[in-house]
Amino acid sequence: MAQESEPRNPFYILLLIAGLVFIVTVLAYAVIPVLEEKAKDAGQMPPPSPFRDSLRQDGWLWVLIEVAILVVLGLASMGLDRWRRHQKDAAISPDSHTKP
Repeated sequence: MAQESEPRNPFYILLLIAGLVFIVTVLAYAVIPVLEEKAKDAGQMPPPSPFRDSLRQDGWLWVLIEVAILVVLGLASMGLDRWRRHQKDAAISPDSHTKP
């Protein structure tokens, strides 16, 4: 007997992507200012960059928004798994939910 495979949870891939974006953002927020400081100490000014300026000014906000996205996607994936499990349990024993 082959078991039916459950459909994939679409929130898992979104959660994975959001997690990777979060890691890249946090690393950039932590490492880029250090690299800029090392370049200044070496006597070479880094070229102007709107990305670095925005990261320096609003990086903390990016991180907070990405944390919120991770929480929402994590809760959505757990909720979908729980809902699917409830649907599966209801399909297995349909008479357990009705009173005689």
